[in-house]
Amino acid sequence: MSDFLRELEEDIKEERIVNLWRKYGNLVIGIALAIVIGTVSYTLWMYFKHKSQLRSHVSFSQAVELVNQGKKEEALKAFQDISTEKGGYGKLAVLYEAALVPDPETVYTKISQSNAGDPALSNLPKILMAARPSANSTAFAAIESLAAPNNAWAPLALELLALEKLKHGESVKAAEDYFRILEQPFVTIPEQIRASLMLSQVDVPFFVQEEHDEKDPRS
Repeated sequence: MSDFLRELEEDIKEERIVNLWRKYGNLVIGIALAIVIGTVSYTLWMYFKHKSQLRSHVSFSQAVELVNQGKKEEALKAFQDISTEKGGYGKLAVLYEAALVPDPETVYTKISQSNAGDPALSNLPKILMAARPSANSTAFAAIESLAAPNNAWAPLALELLALEKLKHGESVKAAEDYFRILEQPFVTIPEQIRASLMLSQVDVPFFVQEEHDEKDPRS
């Protein structure tokens, strides 16, 4: 009797399993296929992404090597090709392109326009234009706004403005800019060192020094 009940129980279980499979089997298969397809797709995407990044890295390295070899025309062509790609290497290539052309203003304009949503990159061309030996008053006027407090570009902008003022004999205004560099929250150690060295070479009026000492809590 017990064997009969056991067989009956097993038959009922088997029938339930069959019914469940008939009802949900396609769903289970669909979910399993979705998981497999998703995993394969992600793996392939990562593979092609890595392959693309590796190709960009190799192309960029070869272009830099051309620069080191003095083959500027070939390097320029290589960087121009890379600059059409998306990602970090494409953006770096544009900067190298600007450094290799006689008049980079057009390239800098392209950088600003293509990175309008990124203040760091869109403002970089202004700094680079002002850093050129042939920079004019327009270039320096463009970085005045970058010298505002709490701007990441402020230390470099102030340094360029101070150098320009020294060229025109405006040592007092230059000293004020160097002190402002030391007050910036985003100033780096090399920028601090350069500003301090320049202040040691400039005849700083006592009232400018006093004004800085009052602002500096360490004084």
